[in-house]
Amino acid sequence: MRPTFVQLEALFWTARLGSLKEAARHLRVSPPTLSLRIDQLEGDVGSKLFERSGRGLVLTRKGEALLPSVAVVVEEYGRVQQVMRGQRPDFGILRVGTTETFAQACLSNFMHEIERRYLGLELEFVVRTSSDLEIGVLDRRLDIAFAINPSGDPKLTLVPLGIQPAIWVATPNFQLPSPLHPTHLSGITIITNPHPAPMWRQITDWFRQAGLEPSRICKCSSPTIAAQLVKAGLGVSLLPRLLVQNAVDDGQITALETKLPVQPSRMFAAYRVAEGSGFIQEIVSLGHDIMLQAQLIEPSAY
Repeated sequence: MRPTFVQLEALFWTARLGSLKEAARHLRVSPPTLSLRIDQLEGDVGSKLFERSGRGLVLTRKGEALLPSVAVVVEEYGRVQQVMRGQRPDFGILRVGTTETFAQACLSNFMHEIERRYLGLELEFVVRTSSDLEIGVLDRRLDIAFAINPSGDPKLTLVPLGIQPAIWVATPNFQLPSPLHPTHLSGITIITNPHPAPMWRQITDWFRQAGLEPSRICKCSSPTIAAQLVKAGLGVSLLPRLLVQNAVDDGQITALETKLPVQPSRMFAAYRVAEGSGFIQEIVSLGHDIMLQAQLIEPSAY
């Protein structure tokens, strides 16, 4: 039998939200009604499209293969409604993950512009470390994330957006030389995000170029708090330049050049390969523009 639009819609939103209950709430139908639509679609396809994973649902291989085409249908149907009724497409909910630095520098402008362009869109923001954001997209708890140096996964599309400048900083009382070498930090506390965050990888890779490991580490999940600890003279850190530039300009802390290269902090947009709709592409482009305006990233080919 030919699948109906409501069956395809049921597949799309259940896959995107990872929950029958949440998809039913979004579509304003009861969970049994939504479950029946998926059952009917599975009957037409001749294969299971979902399987349970913990408390949620994940797509089977057949479901993964079908989803990109279904997403196109759902998006185009929204555009048809827009033309016929003069309505904006129903984009539903957008779950965005950002780093803390993005949240501080860009989130208010980003949210304002999204609400201006997409009336009625329900927004959900999650602020985490980049490694947590990558997992969130893979687990379908996020639709898109703006993350630094993601490790990469075959299920993800990674769009390079630019370089987020990062600098070593310390208070003047440490009397550290510039350019800085890992040997200069022997016995000094290094403040960093926990493993496997990009900051951790950047710092440990920098030390290992000299055949060393940091001798003292303080793990802190918040770059903002890490910057406060540095300003209090409790350690040194490698932090986003935008986050600490005012403190550098005021002389509270010193920016240090390095003898050995630091792995660049590359900002990416990450979303699942099967879900790169035109709408998601627009969000990627908007995020890129907002970051450039805020000078969070340096311009690069895009």
